[in-house]
Amino acid sequence: MSQEINKHIAQAIAEIAVFLEFSGEEAINPDAAVQALEQLASTLQMADSETKSSLSSQFENIAMEYSDEQAEFVESLGEALGLIEE
Repeated sequence: MSQEINKHIAQAIAEIAVFLEFSGEEAINPDAAVQALEQLASTLQMADSETKSSLSSQFENIAMEYSDEQAEFVESLGEALGLIEE
């Protein structure tokens, strides 16, 4: 997968994750948001290690496009979604 495609995929994942994490109850049921994030993590964890590493790096790179708490959230998405192997 090209680096440019990875960037767009990472951006799309980050946008969905930010929406799920930061939207209030009026936008989405909190339990449904948690379930969706868990499903997203489960699906992404099935990727090969190179893809997971690339996505984690892309999250760190695009975090600067967000501010404050959202930037910290996006920067740590690789870890939060279980993509970083210890």
